[in-house]
Amino acid sequence: MESLHDTIRSGDGLLSVASKVNGRHPLETRLQNWEETQQNARLEQYRRLFGAADPIRRTMDLEIVSQTDFKPAVLGGPANVHLDILKNKDSSIDWEDIYKGDPSSAPDLHTEVERRVGL
Repeated sequence: MESLHDTIRSGDGLLSVASKVNGRHPLETRLQNWEETQQNARLEQYRRLFGAADPIRRTMDLEIVSQTDFKPAVLGGPANVHLDILKNKDSSIDWEDIYKGDPSSAPDLHTEVERRVGL
């Protein structure tokens, strides 16, 4: 007795040839470009509302702020407040705002206890 062919478990049918060759799902590239896509949509909206000068000014401001090394020590140093304001992220909390640094570089429980006890 034969059963129906399961295209999801076999891996054929849902992905395009390009994604099979590249080894990536199409959603993965879309998620990687999410911030840039959202920024471009905002700039297009500003262009329609305020004219061509506003997105040009905002893009220039973003480039200037990205190049500067000013990071307030009050916020721990690594945060660039000016960049957050220009990208409209000043009122949101992201994963990186709470957990700073690489999670794989964090010490494990035993190392942390040894450091606190002084061993």
